[in-house]
Amino acid sequence: MPRSLGAGPAAAGVAFAAPAGMNLRQMGIGFLCVLACSCSDLGLGDDDHDDAARAPRPRPRSEFCRDWAAAACSDEVVSVCQASDAESCREKQADACRARVPEDFSDATGQACIDAVEDAYADADLTGDELATVLRLAGPCDKLIRGTQDHGEDCNTDSDCDGPAGYACVRHADDAIGTCQIPERVSAGRDCAASQKTCGIGFYCDGSHCIEAKDAGEDCTTQEECGTAAFCNDDGRCETKHKTDTACSADVQCAEGICYEDQGESSCVSRIRLSRSEPLCEELK
Repeated sequence: MPRSLGAGPAAAGVAFAAPAGMNLRQMGIGFLCVLACSCSDLGLGDDDHDDAARAPRPRPRSEFCRDWAAAACSDEVVSVCQASDAESCREKQADACRARVPEDFSDATGQACIDAVEDAYADADLTGDELATVLRLAGPCDKLIRGTQDHGEDCNTDSDCDGPAGYACVRHADDAIGTCQIPERVSAGRDCAASQKTCGIGFYCDGSHCIEAKDAGEDCTTQEECGTAAFCNDDGRCETKHKTDTACSADVQCAEGICYEDQGESSCVSRIRLSRSEPLCEELK
């Protein structure tokens, strides 16, 4: 007479008859195999559990800035800035991080930002791009800020939009203000009338098509009209971007690097080598 497994939690109230020649131990092993296959079908396999366990949890700003500070305060930085010790450097740099990164930041791409900060400060010699990253939250730190404006709403800068979700402030030359869109780049001469359409480097959208950027001296109303080699000045004309060590009032005016203030005066800089007297070291000691 066939034997049955008694009903219980594992058997879920279902009775199984053991085929001839199979003992209970063999049948139990087979039953466990069936359960394992069922869990796999439901998406509960080991790989899924492992993936879930490996997924990093979002950090609060305090923890993110602690990690930022640890990345910035390399041995070389502590030495050249003459910080009293690494802990002092980390405390000051964490304060600087909190001053730049909003409380409701997004940590979705936060580790890429931390890695870039570490690379920037590793040799205590920061290039223009690295300065933009650590002081202006330029790429890859530009996705930390989640703006308050939704899709299609008015904006002035990218930080007004949901950067972590891929949104940017898109403005055409015939628009008084931009709108938050997920940018869609189109080629020169192509239709760009749709709000999300943007043009490639050296071109801008005149409201209908992507056309070549204007030359220095030509009239402008937006920065996009002047391309990457010039900026739209206060007189409404495209002006050639400034060289290094030239007075400036905004980053967009500099051909390289950023507009950096030192002792009350601002100029375009494309590199900063940290030293005890360098103002940037005040955030690192």
